[in-house]
Amino acid sequence: MLEKKLRRQIAEHPRPKLVLCYKSGNRDYSQAANSIAASMGEFTEVMLLFLFCISGDGWNAGTEENARWREYHEWRSSKGENRRLYETPGHQFSPAEAGDLSKVIELALHLGWDPLVAARPGRQILFLSHDDRMEIYRGFQRRALAERLIRLGYWYL
Repeated sequence: MLEKKLRRQIAEHPRPKLVLCYKSGNRDYSQAANSIAASMGEFTEVMLLFLFCISGDGWNAGTEENARWREYHEWRSSKGENRRLYETPGHQFSPAEAGDLSKVIELALHLGWDPLVAARPGRQILFLSHDDRMEIYRGFQRRALAERLIRLGYWYL
């Protein structure tokens, strides 16, 4: 239901306002994740909705040895959620959980997720792609965020 609502909002403005690309790999995504989280400004809530990942949701063979998936599952378990990501793909964050939000964005970048990130107020919507692309549809202080991410090696599409 949330995914349909967000996709309807994206359909209102089907072309992203900003598209940035990056080269994925074994790199430090913490500064990018912190920049993305900070670009939401004073939010009342943020939803991060997992849509897809080439390696699945971390429960398939081979991912149990992946340190990033383990870190993610430990974080998720610490929040009381032990179901598969495919079963409960959304994470809701309050303003007091900005650090957790940044950490999950960092893990999403490392793991190659395709999540939608929606922040309130202002119906802010951002999409991260496993194809090394970030699309901003609304909000996220996009110009200032682009400047910070370009300093980190991101570029305009």
